Amino acid sequence: MSSSASSSPALKVPHAPHRYLSRPDTLDLSDLESKINNADDRRQSAYDLSRKIGVALTKCKAASEVGGDLQQAADAELDTLMTDVFAATPSGSGGGVRKRDGNMSFKVEDYLRYKSYCHFLATGKLIPSSSFPSATDEEYLAGVCIGLAQDLSRYGVGRATVRDADSVSIARDLVNDLMTYLLKFDFRNGPLRRKYDGVKYALKSLETVLYELSVTGSEIDTKMKEPPEGDEASNRIPNEELEAIRLRMERRDELREKLIKRCRDGQKAAKQSIFALHRGDKKKSEELIQECESCILSDLLPIIKEEGTLRYGSFSNVLEELVEAKLFYSWLYGKDGSNEASSPSGTILSISDFNTIDLEPEDYLGGICDLTGEVGRYAVQQGTSRNAQAVTLCLETNLSILLSLQGLSRFPSGGSLGKKMNPLRMSVEKLERMLYELSLVEATGGTRKIVVDSGMKRQQQQQQPKDGAGAAEGDDD
Repeated sequence: MSSSASSSPALKVPHAPHRYLSRPDTLDLSDLESKINNADDRRQSAYDLSRKIGVALTKCKAASEVGGDLQQAADAELDTLMTDVFAATPSGSGGGVRKRDGNMSFKVEDYLRYKSYCHFLATGKLIPSSSFPSATDEEYLAGVCIGLAQDLSRYGVGRATVRDADSVSIARDLVNDLMTYLLKFDFRNGPLRRKYDGVKYALKSLETVLYELSVTGSEIDTKMKEPPEGDEASNRIPNEELEAIRLRMERRDELREKLIKRCRDGQKAAKQSIFALHRGDKKKSEELIQECESCILSDLLPIIKEEGTLRYGSFSNVLEELVEAKLFYSWLYGKDGSNEASSPSGTILSISDFNTIDLEPEDYLGGICDLTGEVGRYAVQQGTSRNAQAVTLCLETNLSILLSLQGLSRFPSGGSLGKKMNPLRMSVEKLERMLYELSLVEATGGTRKIVVDSGMKRQQQQQQPKDGAGAAEGDDD
């Protein structure tokens, strides 16, 4: 029994997994992570504050049914919360004002809507925008103008219940003035355009209520009272301030159209520089990268400084494209472009290397994710030439980026970075498979077919036979 056990072969222990990384350290994203965490904490704080504002607004509306000291106390609590919101002026990179964190902009609209309703009950007029200097034009229009019109529709039904035709007429006249002036605005296709339709329905509802009161015996002046011309104080709506808002919005639309057009030019230059790098045209790529940077610094950044809300969208896209182009250039030729060797330098720029342009974390991370796609395409070119060393470097680069991104505790909110992670993981697996195929080619003396999958297309290359016998076999096939 013992001799049989001693003669049995020992169990073999598997070797450690094949290691693709030559260095244990990956891409350092610690600075970015702190910025992302700070932004996420600020966003979470905004959500917490917005919930408190929502509760305070509900208390104010309930207290308005009673009035007196109870309403004054509720209004004071709400005003205190909103003071903190308006005191924090949000600023973003490139100057100007960035979007409010979380859903705070909607809460500002609700607050303005409530205040405008209270102002109407006290004066019968629309509260001017100068009463809220920290609110944006969009927040004022959505809350004070469009939101109030919907509240007056409900108000009219309530006053009609007690046969108060005069109050319904006052509400109708104010909504009609609003409707007339808002027709001058070009809201385009956006949130304000969709909300604006509610003003038409509110006016129709008030007119219907007045008609129903008239047919049931109430005396109603069916003609809408026009305010005296030339007297701003007696107008129901602040015409001069509304006109100033309209002009500012027209200016923003002009800047937006100009920005989108120039962004196309900058993005095109960045894309063409990447194509030039794949062709090995270093000089042309440098010229195109410089063209893209000049477009951003000379044409786009002045627009962003004038209107900071345009920082997101097309401008972010062109920044991300520039980051991708510069990352790919430095990966091939080094940070200073001095690498003239046949193999890439493997250098990956950090966000601090982009010192001419102030990048947000999502701009840099989006560009570095896109870099892995270009590295994968470069690996396909090298794989068809049986350059295993270059493919190994490509795999190491993408794997290092993947591990670094997976090491982040969270991604920037509202971005598309999460959608890019799965293609990145797939690219690493494809490069691992490519190295395996190259090892088979080497083991078989270069006579094996290799199939390279770049994610875009499949390229199939047959290694040329080294002797005449191999050529003869190929002819027979």
